[in-house]
Amino acid sequence: MSERSPAWVYRAYVEAETDRDEAAMHALLAPDIAIELNGAPALGSADEDAAAMAALFAAYPDYHRELIEVIEEGSTAAARWRMVGHPRPELADRLPLIDIRGCSIVTVVDGRMAAAYVWSPSDALERVLALVGDVDAPD
Repeated sequence: MSERSPAWVYRAYVEAETDRDEAAMHALLAPDIAIELNGAPALGSADEDAAAMAALFAAYPDYHRELIEVIEEGSTAAARWRMVGHPRPELADRLPLIDIRGCSIVTVVDGRMAAAYVWSPSDALERVLALVGDVDAPD
């Protein structure tokens, strides 16, 4: 796995996600990245991804993604993962515990993710993202 290979880029994004390094996450995405969630368009830019992740981090202080496996072929990487997190105590009655397993297939162009197709076995991830978009960040 060479530097800036698709698997390297995906792993680096997840590492930055774990570290809450939003600048590093943003730098690993093409500005116009297309992200689909369970076959439907979800996000259309790195800025939209940054906003969604900031909301997720604010609502779930211990959120993290565990990589189970990453494989690559050409400009594509496929990853199996698990997302885990507990909502902030004051949001526990509004937000569910996150324990979602899924997979992503990403296309990397010029060292950045240009497209991401994310699947999880239910609508749990979609519901969490919709809910955190309505939650205020902690003071």
